[in-house]
Amino acid sequence: MIKFFMNRININEDIELTGASLDHISEIIADFLLQMRMENSSRLRVRLSMEEAMLRWMDHFGNGVPVHLEIGVILNRPTITLTLSGEQFNPLVSSENDLGEWAESLFTGISLSPTYAYRRGVNILQLKMSMPEHNPALKLLMAVMIGGSIGILGKMIIPNEIMSRIVYTILDPIQGVFLRMLNVTSGPVIFLSVITTTCAVGSMTAIGKSGRRMTLRFITITLIATLISAVVMLKPLSIHLAQTLFDESQFSSVLDLLLQAIPNDAFTPIITGNSPQMILIALVLGNALLAAGPKASRLQTIIEQADTVGLIIADWVSRLTPFFVTVLLILGIWNGSVNILLGLWLPLLSITILSLIAMSISVLRISTSKQVPVRVLIEKMKPSFLIAFRNSSVDASITENMNCCENKLGISKKLTSFGIPLGLISFMPAEGISTMVLLLYAASVYKVSVSIVWLFIAIALTVALTAATPPVSGIGILTYTVLFAQLHIPSSALTMAMVADILIGFIVIPMNQAMLQMELVTEADTLDLLNRDILRAEPMKPVKSEK
Repeated sequence: MIKFFMNRININEDIELTGASLDHISEIIADFLLQMRMENSSRLRVRLSMEEAMLRWMDHFGNGVPVHLEIGVILNRPTITLTLSGEQFNPLVSSENDLGEWAESLFTGISLSPTYAYRRGVNILQLKMSMPEHNPALKLLMAVMIGGSIGILGKMIIPNEIMSRIVYTILDPIQGVFLRMLNVTSGPVIFLSVITTTCAVGSMTAIGKSGRRMTLRFITITLIATLISAVVMLKPLSIHLAQTLFDESQFSSVLDLLLQAIPNDAFTPIITGNSPQMILIALVLGNALLAAGPKASRLQTIIEQADTVGLIIADWVSRLTPFFVTVLLILGIWNGSVNILLGLWLPLLSITILSLIAMSISVLRISTSKQVPVRVLIEKMKPSFLIAFRNSSVDASITENMNCCENKLGISKKLTSFGIPLGLISFMPAEGISTMVLLLYAASVYKVSVSIVWLFIAIALTVALTAATPPVSGIGILTYTVLFAQLHIPSSALTMAMVADILIGFIVIPMNQAMLQMELVTEADTLDLLNRDILRAEPMKPVKSEK
């Protein structure tokens, strides 16, 4: 089992950067990534991005410039670091692509691109990755089996008096610690993620109409999917609105809500987890950083670094989730609050069906408008879809995703270079469906009063948080912590959210990716960056070798 805070340096040497040594460094990096059991496509992307950066250093500083290479595991994160003394030169920015630095910053959020820094006369190129893990669903299944077995056996053989004492002295305190951990982490991490995403997306939308149009369409589609899922699921979940749509008090309440989004100070909303106020402050601060431009570059760098730390903490929380699922399941069986998990099949099935419908509409729209058989589109998207499904991970399928868009769907690299990272962050229709359905299910089970105002808050926060948080492990449970607190759903429902978030990730992530590919086809056609011959061509079949 991988231990936390494990530090191990495998490579630590000085190298003169030449054509031959570049190949040597690339081989060292490839071997290290292979040891880390990284997916083949992701391994190729990392290697190529590091090679490109080193080539730009060679072009700028000259052949034979000395660099220092350090590779190892630092704080349980595989890390590759290259340092070069001299004048400041960022090798991640391409003169051919003004969006290079921005796009790479979004890929950095999912641990697939290096970061650049310049400190005390030293250029630093560093890539920090997540430690490969076993299938999260298998870990969750083991946690559920262990927790369920202990809970059922304990219920059968442990006297009620002793069981009550264990619940009071051990299980309840552990649950309290976990909930406090989530509460103290969720506000700052979500706040920093919203600011960072606002800066990244804002940088792109400031460059041209295409970026603004794509961002608006991505968020609009997520909003529509979330809204429809809310309306569709009211009846199946037996939810009755507390007041009618045309009650004047409803409109007054919505107006009050909008006015109350303006906070009294900048810190209380983050501390208390007041989501509307926290998001508003983050949006204002992010846009202020954009407006300040280079004058605020140091502050923006500090915020980005703080966000990176926050995402690491979110990853640590996700690693602890199976343990807490086991403990909370035992607690739920012993105190009778486990019923919410027994009915989890209904929201999971509903999310799957609604997401499939959304994806089918997206594929059929492209098939009809671009005159491409559905079979051809599915066959081309299948490899990247299966990788995302198998790993329940964005970073594992990113290289195959780009290969599908550029080489199978005919989308120009000019669009995919920023369209894919933008979509991975802000295009979340299946995630919006999933979050909305689970919120309504939790509200139904815990008899939370659902009104038009409640739905308004739920939809607005769901769209805002899904579109402004990166698809990394651990961020989902922190998002639910913020949402449950704002919507007055008991914190005990977080057990359900933890289980559902891991299980439904296998559906949500690949479907978001497939719908994003279809949206990029539409955008490429609008910008005349679509090769229709490649899009309509039959997919290449692997050639069988002769015996």
